[in-house]
Amino acid sequence: MEIEIRVKSKFSSRVTRARLARVARKTLRAEKANVALTIYVTDDAEIHKMNRAFHGTDAATDVLAFPFEMERRLIKRSYLGDIVISYDRARAQARTARWRVADELDLLAVHGILHLLGYDDRTPRKRARMWKRQEEILGRVAGA
Repeated sequence: MEIEIRVKSKFSSRVTRARLARVARKTLRAEKANVALTIYVTDDAEIHKMNRAFHGTDAATDVLAFPFEMERRLIKRSYLGDIVISYDRARAQARTARWRVADELDLLAVHGILHLLGYDDRTPRKRARMWKRQEEILGRVAGA
């Protein structure tokens, strides 16, 4: 499983790429998914533009997941997709949760990967299932 971590240069010294890659691999192993993906950490301005362009939502968000839609059986190594995380949102949410930004980045990476794998959080029941899985993977209760 190949995990590519990209970080906008202004956050480069604040994001531990190896940590994000570890949590991504842990998530994929937990879900028995031998696939490749990319995680990109950026700022609110860039994720806002992406959210508007691809989802029609004129606002920044914490994480976006872009599944790779090409016919997978034609590809020898399956590429799952891309996850984009806002460092600005992660920092604000970490402050609210009273934990480290790195912990919030872990949570957002797991959340994005689960979306790529088909998890949904649009209904209370589906959200509860997804959050329970996040907690199992991370080994802690989100926000605790």
